[in-house]
Amino acid sequence: MEEQLNTEPRKGRKATPKRAILFFLFLCLVVVAVLLGMRLKHIKEDDDKQDEIVHEIQDEKEKDGVKKLHKKYKDMIGWVKIDGTEFSYPVMQTGTKGHHKDDWMYYLYKDVKGNYSFYGTPFLDVRCTVDSDNLIIYGHNINGRRYFGYLQNFREESFFRKHKSFSFTKVNDVETNYQVVSVIETTKYASYYDFTDIGNENDYKEAVSHILSGSKFHNDMNERLKKELNEETVEAFFHKYQFVSLSTCRTSEGHVKRLLVIGCKER
Repeated sequence: MEEQLNTEPRKGRKATPKRAILFFLFLCLVVVAVLLGMRLKHIKEDDDKQDEIVHEIQDEKEKDGVKKLHKKYKDMIGWVKIDGTEFSYPVMQTGTKGHHKDDWMYYLYKDVKGNYSFYGTPFLDVRCTVDSDNLIIYGHNINGRRYFGYLQNFREESFFRKHKSFSFTKVNDVETNYQVVSVIETTKYASYYDFTDIGNENDYKEAVSHILSGSKFHNDMNERLKKELNEETVEAFFHKYQFVSLSTCRTSEGHVKRLLVIGCKER
């Protein structure tokens, strides 16, 4: 018997729930990829804009000096730098005068021109003056150890040994080196942040001792100060050194975690 040919037309395949789910997931992935691409593009544009501003003011500083730069940026009170690195930034301060006197953290998310910036600009604690016993300077920890995030390098002993100082230049003064004496991993609630100006000899000595003992590493300058603390009278040691504390976050370890890199110079 001859085989009969099936001449009936094929029926189309019905869409299954599984296929619909896969198609929906595919569309979701496409949307996520597009949004991620747009976000990365926006971040890259912000990075480029910030780098442009930083390089512009760094060039101005090298050309004109800190004092002349202050005439253009009235809130600038100094400049902090680590020799041999790209760490070189203006330091601002508000909360004491001018139209930002009610917002001492104004530069937390502002560039030097006062425009919004995720990166912000390093700024001095409102409780301090440039002649305080301890100048506390804050800056953002940017991913990739950029900007104040560069300070994370000091958590490595080899870097600490290699970079023994940083400089701070007051607006009306010359560039001055501060010997690194302490690298401290702490929190924003620590008493290190209470040390700005101290009027009592014993309290000053206790604050300095606390800074030295809290350090991850120890070097010649750290040991020198410890020796002086033990040998000199309280009165002789009182206000002998000025300190600068560079403070940034340790964001990946918790929102209250902080890193302090502290230097000092003899007055």
